[in-house]
Amino acid sequence: MRRIIGRSLPLVAACALAAASCGGDGSALTTTTTILDPGSSTTVTTLPAPQTTTTSSTTTTTLLPSGPPLITEGDRNETVEAFQWLLNCNGYGDLTVDGVFGPATRTAVEAAQTSLGRAADGAPDEDTLADLSRACLQNRRLSDTAATTVVANAAPDDPEFFSIALLADSVVTTTLTPASAVTASLLNANGTEVEPQDDGTWRVETTADYLIEVDAATNPVTFRLEIAVAAGTPETGDWIISTNGVAYRGTKLSLGADAETVLEKVIDFLGHDVRSRYGEFDTGWTAITEPGNMGLRGVAIGGFSFLFFGPDPANPDRPETLARVRFEGAHPDADGADRPDDYVTTSEGITVGDTLADLKAAYGSGVKPGSNAEEHYYRFTDSGGELCFYFTTTDEPADSAKISEIATECRD
Repeated sequence: MRRIIGRSLPLVAACALAAASCGGDGSALTTTTTILDPGSSTTVTTLPAPQTTTTSSTTTTTLLPSGPPLITEGDRNETVEAFQWLLNCNGYGDLTVDGVFGPATRTAVEAAQTSLGRAADGAPDEDTLADLSRACLQNRRLSDTAATTVVANAAPDDPEFFSIALLADSVVTTTLTPASAVTASLLNANGTEVEPQDDGTWRVETTADYLIEVDAATNPVTFRLEIAVAAGTPETGDWIISTNGVAYRGTKLSLGADAETVLEKVIDFLGHDVRSRYGEFDTGWTAITEPGNMGLRGVAIGGFSFLFFGPDPANPDRPETLARVRFEGAHPDADGADRPDDYVTTSEGITVGDTLADLKAAYGSGVKPGSNAEEHYYRFTDSGGELCFYFTTTDEPADSAKISEIATECRD
């Protein structure tokens, strides 16, 4: 849990004790501060004092920047991304975290500066980043885990946490700058530290969400964290269900393929050479009507449901084609023997019975939540189409909720 840490304001305190000497008429004063550099001679730096405005009933103090701006309008970098994320976290905007400092980001920066009692110049300094970091209670999620660079600020009593989805056997490497001021740790879901390998990298054993913790040694510090992940190879089944169909040991049955070819191969691959012998195979067609479609007809076999566009009255010669594929869990094979639970998976190794946490770890930000009037689901899309993951609960699924169905189309 983050803790909001107060910051000492020596110049403000001095003004409170001696208001008359702090420019009660609103004029700017100059304060001379001596800064000692152990490696050189003494340097005298002149800094402007805080601006104080006095009315008949109130006194307002504006903190001037304590250092150079970290970002200015027009910048494109990871520091802008850090500010955008923190501004959203603290309720100063609803920004796209894209690292582009445009007008919307400037407006949010000025709102934050005003709320923090700082000069609203739209060019935040390091203290502003530190204040926003101390006040944010969320962990930043890393979406691109192959190679990611982030900027953040950590304090001795307030480490920064980044959540990251990792596949089993993935190897994680981190590089921190400045290396002398901050250290990184990798934590598993229950908060236990993952022991680093001899070369300083981490290898994870389980597919799950993990946390990268960055601690500051002595003082608040802005740091740069570079993360590289060598992803583990997911374990997949003989059948791979994807956004545009299903494949068995490399033979693809694509959406749009004619029904006769699909059924012939499915029956052959699953070992159902005599259709009427097995109760799991529906020898009849189940007609499903949908507005605007020619209707769907379906076959259930081996835990799959294969749905086909039915005959077109306006074009009777048009072949029936594969429209959707659904998988609801392993069924016995043609000889009555149990199939392994993971005989059907996605290419990322996800199958029915896995949890939402497993799904997030395998796909990261590639899966998005959705729902209809009756159920919740998570949707993955790519250029081929979509995969939809349904759960055993009708409520919004928790990370522990188990997948009950994988389909090539969501029921919106």
